[in-house]
Amino acid sequence: MNKSELVKSLAQDLKWSASKTERVVDSFFNLVSEILMKEGKLNLFKFGVFTVKHRASRKGRNPKTGEELILPPRDYPHFKPSKSIINIINNR
Repeated sequence: MNKSELVKSLAQDLKWSASKTERVVDSFFNLVSEILMKEGKLNLFKFGVFTVKHRASRKGRNPKTGEELILPPRDYPHFKPSKSIINIINNR
């Protein structure tokens, strides 16, 4: 499912217009990003935990040329689903 399918499904479920639903979805995504930038963690009860993890500098290789290079350190978002979500998926 992509974003437009998510918006369409939510709009039908909530009986909202697609444009209103898209604004809500965009607002949620922006809020999650802001919270991760400021606090580094967002815990959504019975859904999961979004965190920011750090990846150290490492060696890499340019796939076109094969040239070895150093990849800089970086932070990235990580999501760990809750046990209830995992159980829902495994008990379909």
